[in-house]
Amino acid sequence: MAHISAAPAGRWDRFNLSPRSRTVHAVAVHATTGTVDSPEALVHDRRPRERAARTRLTSPGASVTLDFGREVGGFVTLGLASTTSADQMVGLTYSELSTYVSATGSDGSNGGSDDEPPVLYSAPPGGTVSTEQNTPTGGTDTTTPPRSQLRGGFRYLTLSNGTSGTIDLTEVTVHITFAPNVTDLAAYPNYFHCDDDLLNRIWYAGAYTVQTNIIANDQGRVWGPPAVGWNNAATVGEAGATVLVDGAKRDRTIWPGDLGISVLTDYVSLGDLETVRNSLRTLYNHQADSGALPYAGPAVNFVGNSDTYHLWTLIGTAIYAQISADTSWVATVYDAYRKALTYSVAKLDGGLLDVTSSADWARGDSDGKNIQANAIMYRALVTGSALARSQGDTASAQEWSAHAAALKSAVESGGYWDENAGLYRDKPSGAGASLYPQDGNALAVWFGLVDSPDRAATISERLAARWTPVGAPSPEKSAGSVHPFPGGMEVHAHFAAGRATTALDLIRREWGYMLDSPAGTASTFWEGYRSDGTSDYTGSYMSAAHGWSTGPTSALTYRLLGISPAADGGPGHTVVPHPADLRFAEGRLVTAAGVIAVSWQRGHHDAFDLTVSAPEGAVTGIGVPVPDSGDWTVRVDGQTVWRRGERARGVRFADGHVRLTPSSPGTHRVTVRRD
Repeated sequence: MAHISAAPAGRWDRFNLSPRSRTVHAVAVHATTGTVDSPEALVHDRRPRERAARTRLTSPGASVTLDFGREVGGFVTLGLASTTSADQMVGLTYSELSTYVSATGSDGSNGGSDDEPPVLYSAPPGGTVSTEQNTPTGGTDTTTPPRSQLRGGFRYLTLSNGTSGTIDLTEVTVHITFAPNVTDLAAYPNYFHCDDDLLNRIWYAGAYTVQTNIIANDQGRVWGPPAVGWNNAATVGEAGATVLVDGAKRDRTIWPGDLGISVLTDYVSLGDLETVRNSLRTLYNHQADSGALPYAGPAVNFVGNSDTYHLWTLIGTAIYAQISADTSWVATVYDAYRKALTYSVAKLDGGLLDVTSSADWARGDSDGKNIQANAIMYRALVTGSALARSQGDTASAQEWSAHAAALKSAVESGGYWDENAGLYRDKPSGAGASLYPQDGNALAVWFGLVDSPDRAATISERLAARWTPVGAPSPEKSAGSVHPFPGGMEVHAHFAAGRATTALDLIRREWGYMLDSPAGTASTFWEGYRSDGTSDYTGSYMSAAHGWSTGPTSALTYRLLGISPAADGGPGHTVVPHPADLRFAEGRLVTAAGVIAVSWQRGHHDAFDLTVSAPEGAVTGIGVPVPDSGDWTVRVDGQTVWRRGERARGVRFADGHVRLTPSSPGTHRVTVRRD
C-alpha cells in the first residue's frame, strides 16, 4: 500500500492520545513518601517561574511517584543537580495501574518470579542517568546490556533514594520507543468521529493501545524469565524492523490469537500493514514440519500446542491478504499457508474440528469439539477459500469451501444449540454441555456460522442479559471473569445480529469502565479483569495495554460508520452504516484501492443522509438504513433508485438496509426520505 498522508485535521484530533513528541514529561505528582522537597518541580506543564529548581529526596525511604497521565513506554533519563550528595543511588520502579504503585517494586512483567525490585543506578552530582545507556548497579541482572531495562508500558514512575544522602532531581523524561517506524506518532491516516464523545475516546484509546504494542524487533521480552528484574532486549521479529506484539508491558511477544483483534484495530486507525506482514512472516519462519504454526512467536517459541492459535495465524494471513492486496507477498507464504490449513483439515472428524492441541487464550474446556474452535475453523476455511482463489488455487478453494459447509451443517445437527438457553453449548455432552461460552457464541454470530437472523438476535439478547455492571462475563475463563478479548468478539456479534444499540451499550459499559477507572491508564485497555474490577491475571502481572482488548475500534469503523471489507474475505469494501442511537458519524479508511471517506447524519423522522467518496474499485456496495414500514424513497445524487414496491436494477432491501452498487467512482450522496 502506497504511503498515505495523515488524515485531515478536525474535531476528532482532541481524542488522539498519541504524544506529539517522543520525549514526554510527567503531568502530575501521584504520591510521595518520606522527606521530599518540591516534588512538583518535575511536572512539566507548570510554568518555569512556578516551579522550584529541583526535587530533593532526603535519606532512604524518600520517594516521588510521577504520573505521565497516560500509558507511556521507553527509556528514562534523569537530570541531577550538582547539589546531589556524592555516592548516591537512585531507584526506579514502574506501574501501569495506580493500584500497584510502590517504591519497593515494579508491577509484574517478567513472566516468572515477577520479583522486580527497584532498579538502582549511580546518581552522579550534576550528571544524568539514562536507562538506555547506563548499567544498573542492582535490582536486576547487571550483566545484561543497559537497553534490556527498557520498560515497555507504564503510567507511573517512582524514583526513590536508596542511600543516606540527598538526591536533587532537575528533570525526568521518557523517550518513547513504541512504533519506531513512524515519525509523527499522532499522524494517523484514518479517523473516526461521532456525536458520542465516549465512543470517540474509546476508538482512539484502542488505536493508542495497539500503537504501544508495535515494537522494534529487538525490544521484546526475554524468555525464560530472569530470576530478578526483567530483560526487554530479546529478538522477537525476524522480518522488517517492527512487529505487533500482545502488550506494551508484557509479554512483548507475537501471539497469533491477539492478532485476530489487534490487526483489525491497526488497519482502521494506524494503517501499519507492514508491521502486520512482518509479524506474520516471523510466525511462518517457525512452522513445524507437520505444518503446525506457533502458539507464540520468538523468543517464547511455543510451536504445535495450540490448534486455535494456529488457525488465528491463518485468519490473520487472510485478513492481511484482503486488506493489503499484497498478492506478491502472499504468494511467498502460500505453500506454508496451504500446508498449515491442510494440517487443520486433517483434524476434522464428522465435519467438526477435534482439538488435540488445546493451549488457548486462557479459556477452559479448550480441547475436543468445542464451539469456539469450530467457529474459528469455519472462518479459516471461508477466508482460506477466498485466499486460495486469489492465488489461482481453485482446487483448494473448492475443497475448503466444502469443508466449511460441512462444518456448519455438523454444528447445526450436532446438539450444540440449546433452545431453552438461546445459546450454543461449548460441547454437546460432558462438562461442556453446561457451559455457554462468550467466545464461542460471539464468534458463531460474527463469523457467520449462524445463518438464521432470528437465532443471531436471540444469542445477542441472551449474551446481553448476562452483563455485569463492568462488562460482559467470560464464563469459559472462570466465574466472575470479564475479558475484553472475547468481549470484542461479542461487540462485533451484536452488530452482526442487527442489534447495533446493544453493541454500543456494551462498548460504553465495558470499555468506558476501563477508560474511566480511577486505577487505570486513562488511555489503554486491559488484558482481563474480574467483575469486581480487580486483575484476573495474578495481580499486578495483568497487562493494562493489550491489543486483543481493542475490538470496539474496528467495530465502530466497520459497523457504526459502516466501512467494512467484504464479509467473505474477497476484494473491495462495502459502506453500510448501523447508526443505532447516534445522530451522525464521519471518518475515513485508507484501503489498497485508495481513500474511502464517509459521513452520515440522521434527521427528523428517520430521514438519513449518507455521503461516500471513493476511487474506482474501492467500494463494491452501499447500504442505507430504511425502516421496515412506511413509505420511503431512496435517492442517489437526487435520482430515485428505490421506493417501497419498486426499485431500480441492482437495488434490493435486506437486513433493514436498501443496498445498491455504486455506478461510478467519486462522491455520491444517498438520501432516505419519507414520501
